[in-house]
Amino acid sequence: MTINSSILLLILLTLSQATRAEGLLRLFTTVHERAALNAERLKPRKQTIETKPAKIILPKQAIKINPDDPKPPDYIIFNGLILGNNRNIVWINNSTDLVQQGFRVELDKLTEELSVAIILSNSQQRIFLKPGQTLNTLNGTIK
Repeated sequence: MTINSSILLLILLTLSQATRAEGLLRLFTTVHERAALNAERLKPRKQTIETKPAKIILPKQAIKINPDDPKPPDYIIFNGLILGNNRNIVWINNSTDLVQQGFRVELDKLTEELSVAIILSNSQQRIFLKPGQTLNTLNGTIK
């Protein structure tokens, strides 16, 4: 900005009229409104989803392992989930598909910790993963 434009801007600001704020609405809440909002915020929330405790379900009979079943990937990553009124969405290995190569996801087994059951195709083993966890299918560890 040059000196001439700075002087012009200063002159325009001094000549302008002060505007009246009569028609404007309040920007901040009153003390009573803030107290009501805080009281509402501090109320205990109801649980929004019905959950079941995590259980590992073992089959009653020995499961026959089919060598033709696709091998699961080396790592299965539970990226995250969205819980909705009509539909839950999970991201496993950056995909929302519940059936992927070598495994499938059971959403009806959602637990209190928001873990989902991952069923490996080649062994029918059920493993529960929480959001952010990674299953190493090579050695069976969860990180």
